[in-house]
Amino acid sequence: MSTYDERPMTTGSWFLTLLILSIPVVNVICLIIWACGAGNRSRVTYCRATILWVLLAGFLYFIFFVLLAAGSAVY
Repeated sequence: MSTYDERPMTTGSWFLTLLILSIPVVNVICLIIWACGAGNRSRVTYCRATILWVLLAGFLYFIFFVLLAAGSAVY
């Protein structure tokens, strides 16, 4: 038996989800809880993908600033 809710999310559910994710600090907490939880499969997958995008963007920003700092140290 699957612990996920397989029903599609309604427009209202998505509206509430995106509203909650637009609140600073609360969004990080909710992303982690929803990504690790056993709620609606669409929401779980969305939160996992969002966390991966944030980690990828953070990694790229880190690389960019390291290269920027290394380039400015030459001058």
